[in-house]
Amino acid sequence: MKNIVKRMASALLAASTVFALAAPNAMAEDERRLPSGVKFSDLGKKFDSELNFETETGIEYYAGYEAIVFCGDEIIYEGYFGETDREAHIACDEDSVFEWGSISKTMTWVSAMQLWEQGRLDLDADIRDYLPDGFLQHLSYDEPITMMDLMDHTGGWCETTYSFSTPDRTKLRSLAETLQATEPAQVNPPGEVISYSNWGAALAAYVIECITGEDYADYVRENIFDKLGMEHTSIAADFSDNEWVRSQRDKLCSYRFTAPIPKYKSEGKKISYIELYPCGSAAGTIRDLATYAQAFVSDDAPLFEHRETQEKMFEGTQFYGSTDIPISSCGFWCDEYKVRTFGHNGATISCHSNMLFDRKSKVGLVTLTNETSANLVIEGIPKLIFGSPDTDSLSDGNKSAERFDGFYLTSRSARSGIMKLTSYLSPINANMYPDLTRLGDGFYSLGDTGMLLGVSKRTDGTDAFILGGGAMEIDRDKAYPAEISLLALYFVIAAGSVFVLLYKFKAARKGRYSLTAVGAVQTAGQLIKLVSVASAFVIIAYSGREAFYGIPKAVGVGAGTLNIICIAVCAAAGAASLAAMIMKKTDKWAKLRCAVNIAANSVMIAAIIYFEMYKFLGC
Repeated sequence: MKNIVKRMASALLAASTVFALAAPNAMAEDERRLPSGVKFSDLGKKFDSELNFETETGIEYYAGYEAIVFCGDEIIYEGYFGETDREAHIACDEDSVFEWGSISKTMTWVSAMQLWEQGRLDLDADIRDYLPDGFLQHLSYDEPITMMDLMDHTGGWCETTYSFSTPDRTKLRSLAETLQATEPAQVNPPGEVISYSNWGAALAAYVIECITGEDYADYVRENIFDKLGMEHTSIAADFSDNEWVRSQRDKLCSYRFTAPIPKYKSEGKKISYIELYPCGSAAGTIRDLATYAQAFVSDDAPLFEHRETQEKMFEGTQFYGSTDIPISSCGFWCDEYKVRTFGHNGATISCHSNMLFDRKSKVGLVTLTNETSANLVIEGIPKLIFGSPDTDSLSDGNKSAERFDGFYLTSRSARSGIMKLTSYLSPINANMYPDLTRLGDGFYSLGDTGMLLGVSKRTDGTDAFILGGGAMEIDRDKAYPAEISLLALYFVIAAGSVFVLLYKFKAARKGRYSLTAVGAVQTAGQLIKLVSVASAFVIIAYSGREAFYGIPKAVGVGAGTLNIICIAVCAAAGAASLAAMIMKKTDKWAKLRCAVNIAANSVMIAAIIYFEMYKFLGC
């Protein structure tokens, strides 16, 4: 009996010891929270609540959507919603392959830091030291362009004019060929203006090719994918470096959100092969993307030989005003939620993606979706993980409201060449926005939106806003009212030419109008104005496409040639009208018509020249 009692006592003691040890751990596990404050254990319910609107409202909020939330090397949540092919009812799962878009660029920045770590690349040296002689043909400034400039998107280039993608994989050009065929104009001195550049990022990858002597896709596979065990990811333009990825990508359908009835319209299995592939061709599974993101919060820094290299990559390289709050860091964008995150998002003509991580808590989020338009749930999910931004915590304690006025144009636009006119079609009128709240020296938030901005002064004294995560600056354009008036007159005069031509046609049919030599030249001028405007509408239509990669070369050459002809014909029509005016037999009404004609032709010539609609080379 005594032995039985002893055994029972020992068992109770052991059980109480186990409970005492396990209870705190259980409690700690239950209380583990994301930076937003959401418990790890509640995350599944939160995702279901955020993403299951359709069953409750009948409104479609996503086509296909995948997400993984991690903490260090632990996967906290993995969710698959919707379908990769709605018509065939193929659900999203761990084998679904999506395009990662511009997340691809971060692989170039990682590669550059690896070479810097090895002493093979100087981040502050002129990249022309590594490129073949004369490789860059359209530079406007002699200042050095560094790898750090390419990382920070401050190389000075505007948007590319000509397309660097093709739907036909058999027509893919090499990276070097595509870079030279699509080189944009350098419109700003290097290091001064942030202007997101796909072309600049691809150029950085070519620098890596020149240093290593191997194909960039091979370098990435050996030094990133293989190191991390990313077996289900491709980087080549046509996915040819991973046949499994290629076959899975061919199964993916993309969808576009339509309004006012919120539904998703199928765009089929469309693929556009990006010839500047380092800037946006990565494709793979959500688990591989999570593996890639986890590397950046790992203390082991698996992509580098030394942890210090990874630390340097996230020290910050561009900052808001005079603060130490980073906008970007070696090509990774910084977002201020309740915590500071680093990462990058991406968009192609088929997919959207996002990668965010907090290096302190080691919590990260990756998402993929097969949508060509904005996903209605993407914006809310990061706040679920990282919390809402608290601008008070970012302030220097001297918050105040400030008002800016005037018209602003974005640096990330076609500021030179035949596409230039499109940059004037979407101005930002500061008067239409609320007061900015000053948070620090040159550091502001936009009203209650939580959007952060940096403000700096250009050499001419005008204001320039730097958008956090927007990858571009917004510059004050004091001449905008005059510029947009000139552009408006260009279109109005062309419209007026239609009525003049109709009048002449009807009058000629009734025998009241006979074509003279002067009249023939003027009529030619009216016709060519319509052709010029038609070419402008074609350019505008191309620029409005989703995930715009540029216009076809044939379109640019054709439009530029037509506008050169337009300048010549309008000049001849103006000269003919001037000659008619000085003829003694011309009556006052005829002289008035000639004066109007001269003015109209002069405006057309001025508009074509100012907006560079003739300039189809060197852009």
